[in-house]
Amino acid sequence: MNIRDAINRVIWKEKERISEYVLIIKDRISSTGISEIPFENIDKIDRNYIYLNDDTIIPMHRVLMIKRKTDCKVVWKRGDDKFSES
Repeated sequence: MNIRDAINRVIWKEKERISEYVLIIKDRISSTGISEIPFENIDKIDRNYIYLNDDTIIPMHRVLMIKRKTDCKVVWKRGDDKFSES
């Protein structure tokens, strides 16, 4: 499953619990090199970019994983071809 499909899956199938999910992205500005983006901040996505509510645009290739905050479970990770729901 590609990143766009994984993001759409969270947005549409986990709509009631979207606040439980975050994107982990590569961030050149952050001191740690990564940042967490809450799914509630996503306005829309297209083939190449994620558009946030604050007009920030994130290239899809910067996404490392999708994590569920409640149990810190990684539900999608770059390089994996499946989405883990359990």
